[in-house]
Amino acid sequence: MLRPASLLLVLLAARVAAQQAPAATPPASAEPPAASVTAAASADEAARAGQAALDLAARFQRGDTPRSAPASLHGLFNVSAEDAKGNLIKAEVERWYTRSPERLLTRRTEELTGISSSVGSLDDVVWFRDDRKGSVVIYSDDPETFDADLELQREQLRLTRLLLDACVLDALRPRLADVRAQGQGEVTDVDGGVHAVTLVDATAPDEFFAPPPGAAPPSPDDAPPRLSLRFGIGTDDGALWSLRVQATQRPDLPPMRLVFALHGPTRGGLNVPGNIQMFRGAEAQPALKMAI
Repeated sequence: MLRPASLLLVLLAARVAAQQAPAATPPASAEPPAASVTAAASADEAARAGQAALDLAARFQRGDTPRSAPASLHGLFNVSAEDAKGNLIKAEVERWYTRSPERLLTRRTEELTGISSSVGSLDDVVWFRDDRKGSVVIYSDDPETFDADLELQREQLRLTRLLLDACVLDALRPRLADVRAQGQGEVTDVDGGVHAVTLVDATAPDEFFAPPPGAAPPSPDDAPPRLSLRFGIGTDDGALWSLRVQATQRPDLPPMRLVFALHGPTRGGLNVPGNIQMFRGAEAQPALKMAI
């Protein structure tokens, strides 16, 4: 959130003695320049509009009673994604996730072949299990060979954390800073529906991305890394239709963009999206589709 103090202008007024000659420079005006006042007022208004849009989105999700951060997630999804060779894979996925200690287990059954497999991670250990054969491979024991598999698991962790935050904005908002509305836009959902949205920018601590490979350790004077976020919030109802995330310390990674649709209530009373698409960077086609 922008602090009002950051918008103050420091004015230096010249003090001139009454006995000073008429040619002396007159005292500076006590009012700031009109352009500066306009800029400060505009920044204040953008911050208020951004917070108001987030208020509307939080109420759309949970009604009038704030929610705490969820400690876990369990869900069944129908997923479509491309494998490393560009082949389209459709599968039924069951996922379990806990925040602390952070654990992720994903069981996937492919629609075409019926092949079932599981991928799990706990701390730095990542493993794969062929559910039919019962064989297990520890990806993290050989990171060079399984580099692509490990990065995919890291991406799935980022996506899961992001979904928890996006679905319960009450838990995310205390970590946001520099909130400001950036105007209006439109989001097209999976069914072709077009939704007018308020675009809200913010930053948050980067809890998703590791430093770039080979990067030097941060020095004590380095500012902690942050994420750049852009929310697309329904102008009329507050539904969250899109969320874009960029790691400012990782220019080598494309932004992650989520597009939501088909919001509906859970048994716990939260309004959550029933359809989620994930895009990488400016790609026109989603890298991942999830239907809850």
